[in-house]
Order: sequence, then structure tokens, then C-alpha cells
Amino acid sequence: METASSSGSWLSSCLVTLVFLQLPIHLSGDSDKFPLAPLGGTARLLCPLTLWSIKDITEVRWLRTPTPGPAQVVHVFRERQDRQEDVVPEYKGRTALVGEGQQEKLVLEIRHVRLEDRGPYRCRIQIGNLSREGTVDLQVAVLGSDPYIHVKGYDAGWIQLVCRSAGWFPRPRAEWRDPQGKVLPSETETEASSLDEAGLFKTAISSKVKDSTVGSVSCAIRNEALGQEKTAAMVMAAPSPGRISSSEVALAVTLPVLGLLAVVGICFIWKQRRSKEKLLYEQAMEVENLLSDHAKEKGRLHKALKKLRSELKLKRAAADSGWRRARLHFVAVTLDPDTAHPKLILSEDRRCVKLGDRRQPVLDNPQRFDFVVSVLGSEYFVAGCHYWEVYVGDKTKWILGVCSESVSRKGKVTASPANGHWLMRQSRGNQYEALTSPQTSFRLKEPPRCVGIFLDYEAGIISFYNVTDKSHIFTFTHTFSGPLRPFFEPCLHDEGRNTAPLVVCSELQKSEESIVPKPGGKGHANGDVALRVDSSLLPPQAPELSPHGDVTLPWPPDLGSALQGFKAPYF
Repeated sequence: METASSSGSWLSSCLVTLVFLQLPIHLSGDSDKFPLAPLGGTARLLCPLTLWSIKDITEVRWLRTPTPGPAQVVHVFRERQDRQEDVVPEYKGRTALVGEGQQEKLVLEIRHVRLEDRGPYRCRIQIGNLSREGTVDLQVAVLGSDPYIHVKGYDAGWIQLVCRSAGWFPRPRAEWRDPQGKVLPSETETEASSLDEAGLFKTAISSKVKDSTVGSVSCAIRNEALGQEKTAAMVMAAPSPGRISSSEVALAVTLPVLGLLAVVGICFIWKQRRSKEKLLYEQAMEVENLLSDHAKEKGRLHKALKKLRSELKLKRAAADSGWRRARLHFVAVTLDPDTAHPKLILSEDRRCVKLGDRRQPVLDNPQRFDFVVSVLGSEYFVAGCHYWEVYVGDKTKWILGVCSESVSRKGKVTASPANGHWLMRQSRGNQYEALTSPQTSFRLKEPPRCVGIFLDYEAGIISFYNVTDKSHIFTFTHTFSGPLRPFFEPCLHDEGRNTAPLVVCSELQKSEESIVPKPGGKGHANGDVALRVDSSLLPPQAPELSPHGDVTLPWPPDLGSALQGFKAPYF
């Protein structure tokens, strides 16, 4: 009995399988029509597969394939109950599977239909290991916005009206109706029945109505799928008795306006002409006044230029005189090796300094600069006038001047009068700066090859001179307190252009007016004075002068006795 029962079950399963394989496929309704559901309502999707029995179904799966993207599971019916594990979140809780009719067709209900639910759906039925599929396309019907009527134009007694609305699906039907409800002839606008970004239809139709029409003219837009329509009306007022035509009104308004514009134009042209004549007269008078003022100004400028030239001549003479007076206080300055930065190299006579390539093995004492590559003079000045000269030659960068004995020697130092520095430097080319706060920049007519530095302690003056052309460069003024010392910095090599040393002159550079007797020196019996002359400064056409010896220049006999006991003035 058990064997017979097993054989019967197997035979029944085979028959069901054969029946399922021969099931015809039918579309729900006509193949040209699609299921349609209202927005927010319930959609019913009939599976196009006709079944004889639902009891033997293993699984029913509804799928949706959006474009682009993978297939989405909309509903799963398995083991005679709904399953939610594979359903996408957008459809959870919104679907149900119901049977319908004697042939037990399967219907998928989708509640709260959205616009995004539009598109094709696949119904997949599985019996045992065999499955079949059918496709159905869902459309969502949407009722659009209320129609909007506006007047587009007016032409010879006809008013052109346009009716617009948007957000419809499927394509709506629009028409104009007269006050009696009859359909008016209409013209479709260019943007009529076009799709927007959301895939909905927007429509626009226009119609012409006589301006003598009385009553309400309406625009109706109907959704045939939903059987609903929306209308909008415009009321046309009755013409008043004795009404004037629009063309007559336009003419009556236009003619006075044109006449007024003509009068205004004539007045404007006349005023413009008068204003132009007045402007030309004023310009002619202004030119005459300018010529007169120019002649007067030319005379004043000539006098001012003459005065400035005279003042410049006096200033040059005063500067030259100041330089000459400063040279009367010449002192021989030497360099202090205890203050020199380790990279500086000093000559044996301590009058020459240059920058080396590496640090020297010297003692790091408190007086030595360890960051600023500088060296101080050995002399201390606490009173009086003092002048010395430094030969810079063709150097491209250097810093010279005076600093206080108490300036910081360690670390980075900002040079300024407030910090005890009164310095001048050549930065590049013919650019020079006085290290004031802020710095004072200037250019020199002739670059100095030798720089003179003059200190008047009591007067509070530090002046710089161009010994090359005997001109004044710059002057600091300050009230000094404490010892002051000469300051020297040869600066970096500047790519090999600034390797020359700074040389402290041991005596005054040659000048025609620098004939100053040395203190304690003895003149000859005839009043001659002995002078040492630098051989490099002698002219080449004087071979009778010895290149390294002393030269005796005779004073006239009548001046020898007059210079006996002469003392240089002290400034």
C-alpha cells in the first residue's frame, strides 16, 4: 500500500508539471492597454499567467527592473505566506497578493501609489523546479494643477487668451468653451503637452475671443483616465454705451504725447545750443587766463629756480666745508680682535678685515659677536670730535658707523638708534640705507670708494661723507651717554663680488686742502712742512717723487714765519 501511494504521488506531481508547462500566457485585457492607478491610490497588477490551481505553487515573486539598475524584489509569496526578507524598503508594507476569478489569477495590490512606481513589473511563478514569467506595465494617473488664464495680446478687436497647466499624466485633453458652453476653436502652443523633468505632462492652449463677447470664457483640462477635469474662467465685461474703439483711444492718446515730445525736443535742442555757446566762451576765457597765469608762473619759476641753484651752491659749499672741518679731527682707528665674529679675518696691523670661509678657533668671550658678522674698533669715545676713514673700494655690500659699548653681542640684533646703533650700509648697486627706524633709503650721484665718519659727542652728531667726491651723505642726531665705538661689517661675499676687505685708513686720503701740520712736528728753518703722501695717489707724470718715501713740500718764505705756532681749530 505504501508503494502504491508513493507511485500515485509521483504520478500526480508529473501531471501537474505537464499541465504547468502547457499553461497559456494571457495579458490582462487588451495588449495595447496598461494598468492605470491614481496617484496616492491603490494599483492592481494582474499576473498575465493563467493558473488552474494555486495549491501546487512553490513561490510567486513580483520583480521590478528600473532603468538603470538591478532588479528589485517587490513582493514574495512562498510556503503559502508573504515573505519580507528580500523585498526592497520602498515596497515593504505596501503590497499584498490576492486571487481573483474562477481561473485563480494572481493580482498584486500596491497601496499608496507613488509617481516612482511607474514602469514594468515581472510576475514569476515557480512550481517545483520549473518557473514561468509574465510582464505588466503600470502607469500612474496624476491630476495636474489648476489652469491659469492670461491675456497674450490684442489684435483688431480680438483678444488672444492662453490657458496653462502642469503636472498631468497621462496626456490631458484641453479645450476652450464660450459662455454658452460650446467648444471654441483653439491653437496649441509650442510647449503644449510636453514632459517636464518628473515625466509629467504640461499643456498650453490659446484661443481668440471677440472683445464684444459678454460672459465667462472657460478653459477645461481633463484627465480621461481618471474621468476628472479642472476648469478656470475669465469674465468678459459688457461694453458701455457709446464705447469708443480701441484704435480711436490709442490715436487720441498718441497724438498729444507726440506733440508734447516734439515741444520738449525743440526746447532741449535750443538749450543744448545755448549751453554749448556758453561753454565755448568760458573755455576761451579760461585759455586766456591760463596763458596769462602761465607767463606769470614762468617768471616765478625762473626766480625760484635761480634761488634754488644759489641755495644748492651754498649747501654744497657748506657740506664741503663741513667735511674739511671734520678731517681736522682725524684719529687712527684699529680693530679690536676680542669683539670680532669667529668668521672674520683681521690683518696683523688690525686695520683690515674680511669675511672668511669658516669659523676661526678663537675664545668665545662676552665681548665677541656670535651672530652678527661684525667687529668694533679698539678706541672708546666719551667726549670730543673724532673722524676716521674706511676704504671700501669696489665692495657691493658693507655696514659702517658707530655703536654704543653696551650693545648686545650675542644672538640676532636689530640695528637702530634706539638699540644703540648709528649705522649706514650699501645694500646693492647704488642703493644705500641709513639704519634709522624706519630705514632711510637713498641713491648717491657717485658711489664712494672711501667713506669718512665724523663723531661730535657733545653736539650729538654722527655724519657720513663720500671722500671720493667730498660730499655729505647722511647725519644722525642723538644725545649720547656712555662710551661709543667704531663699527665695521664687511657683509657676505655676494656670489664672489664682495670678497674685498674693509681697510681702515691710517692717515687721511690725499686732498689739495689737507695740508695740516702734525702735532709736535718741526718745520724746517725756512718754514717747510714735511708730509707723507700715499704713492698710489700720486699722478703718473711725477716720476721725481719716491713711491715710498717722505716728500717735502716747501712753503713760500714769507708764509713760513707766519705759520710758526699755528694750531688747527677744534670743532
